[in-house]
Amino acid sequence: MLCIIIIAGPAWGLDLTPGKYEITTTTKMEIPNMPSGVPEMPPQTMTQCLTKQDPVPSSSADAQGCKVTDMKTEGNTLTYTMTCEQQGQTIKSSGKMTYKGDTFNGTTKTNMESNNGKMTITTLTNGKRIGKCD
Repeated sequence: MLCIIIIAGPAWGLDLTPGKYEITTTTKMEIPNMPSGVPEMPPQTMTQCLTKQDPVPSSSADAQGCKVTDMKTEGNTLTYTMTCEQQGQTIKSSGKMTYKGDTFNGTTKTNMESNNGKMTITTLTNGKRIGKCD
């Protein structure tokens, strides 16, 4: 499950070249006491325009009910926390993205309750600039 990240205010200090990015995410779920284990999800790739005002990749399909509650920039690293209210559940995430000009990478950890108990979803994100925004 992916949640959109809505950033309040620009992250001017980041070493981010604005433009269209090819973004690949790899997601791993951890569910304690799951007898058969959790199948790995295949990597997903999308393209998105990133700017200094909106530097974090997002998925508009999952935009409802999510709010960034904390965002900090230190050097080229952006950290954030986010809370989403979806389908009667509160989902909390924390993330960290590091920018290097035309590339970035980061990790987001999401903790939530499922029918099988607590679940942790770790999403690794990598992006590379492929051109100007449309």
